[in-house]
Amino acid sequence: MNSIISGLDKDLQTYSHVSRFLKRFEVLECLKAANIKKVKGFPLASLFQFLFTMVFTHKNFFRHMDEKSTLFGKDIGYRFLNNPDSNWRLFMLKLATAIINTFLEPLTRSDRTKVLIVDDSLFSRNRSKKVELLARVFDHTQHRYVKGFRKLTIGWSDGASFIPLAFSLLSSKEPKNRIYEQGPIVPEHSPGNARRKETVLSTNTVLLSLLDEVLNHTRAFSYILFDSWFAWPKLIKEIKSRKVDVICMLKDMPRISYGYNGVRYRLSDLYGFVEKNESKSQIITSVLVDCDGIPARIVFVRNRHNKREWLAILSTDITIFEEEIIRIYGMRWDIEVYFKMCKSFLGLAKEFQLRSYDGMIAHTTLVSMRYMLLSVENRDNKDDRTAGGIFYDLCAETQNVSFAQSLSLLLNILAQSLRDKLFLPSDTIDGVLDYFMNSIPYYLKRKLALTTTV
Repeated sequence: MNSIISGLDKDLQTYSHVSRFLKRFEVLECLKAANIKKVKGFPLASLFQFLFTMVFTHKNFFRHMDEKSTLFGKDIGYRFLNNPDSNWRLFMLKLATAIINTFLEPLTRSDRTKVLIVDDSLFSRNRSKKVELLARVFDHTQHRYVKGFRKLTIGWSDGASFIPLAFSLLSSKEPKNRIYEQGPIVPEHSPGNARRKETVLSTNTVLLSLLDEVLNHTRAFSYILFDSWFAWPKLIKEIKSRKVDVICMLKDMPRISYGYNGVRYRLSDLYGFVEKNESKSQIITSVLVDCDGIPARIVFVRNRHNKREWLAILSTDITIFEEEIIRIYGMRWDIEVYFKMCKSFLGLAKEFQLRSYDGMIAHTTLVSMRYMLLSVENRDNKDDRTAGGIFYDLCAETQNVSFAQSLSLLLNILAQSLRDKLFLPSDTIDGVLDYFMNSIPYYLKRKLALTTTV
């Protein structure tokens, strides 16, 4: 992801790239549709653009206020972020789907796999005390409880670009784990009130709610990917009922079993029961199972960090090969890059002294939007197809011969060289070429359309 940053021009710290991004995807129209507005005072467009580009100035909000480098006071910025009537999730969905539909989809082949990726990450507020709905949440990397939230995120990827679609900052559903409850009084039917009710629900409930909202805006994907933390049979069944296939990592747990030949097996018992591939292939074996009434394929692969251990990947699409299941699941790493970028480079939880839940949602949306900008800039700079019709005209002008024609041309040159330099008879040369063509692997013969031996 360092290539995203290094590939941008130094002018990114100015407003040129940002202004083009805002106009290109009609960001102000998305703001109005999500009821994000200002009644009076400093113009909405200027305020939003300043907050959006603040990270590229390497100064937080307090530093800007201290240096008096803005035309508005800090109360205007905080009042804008803390507004409970602003529907930031709707704004983010509208902007993300506009980028996908109008920019990324035309650059992506119809047969290329597009996926949704689900994961959560720590939203740390470890030094805070009076932050609304602050809770003790478990950090899987440090293996201990810390103060903050869990940022549950759904994003879209085509393998080249990742676009965050929706997120929720989850507190704890256990009141004893919540450190601070008190917050501002918000209208009952406002988006802010709905967000507060959502944050104390179970992870699976919030995940399904986010997925339903995403499905209302786009279905430009084939699979949903997540790791073993979400791989519960009931959740997989709920997602499958929405006509979405799942590819996920599995974890061996005592209370979860899978049906095979009419018998329920724990994952480790299933691995010990099925027949293994004795070769050194990375794929040990695969088996069709019943996952809470859903037919699925489990692929057992070798752990590259420890060859004696195995990993299991489940797919509810049983029509694809094992290698394809593994390849598609590898796309899940895109969301890990997104989390790293947000925390290390894009100012997540570092730019404002926010205590209200609405303010944290607004700021996290701005951070996600910055990542969208970087993804678009990266694609613009590296994908030649963004040149539009010029690219295809150049391709038509410089179209080369096919690979099969090139191979045939090279073989003819080789045969002529053998005749001229080694003075070999034609029968000997033909025999060498026949032996070479028969030695070509089958998958290459298929691509070369060789139906008969040359």
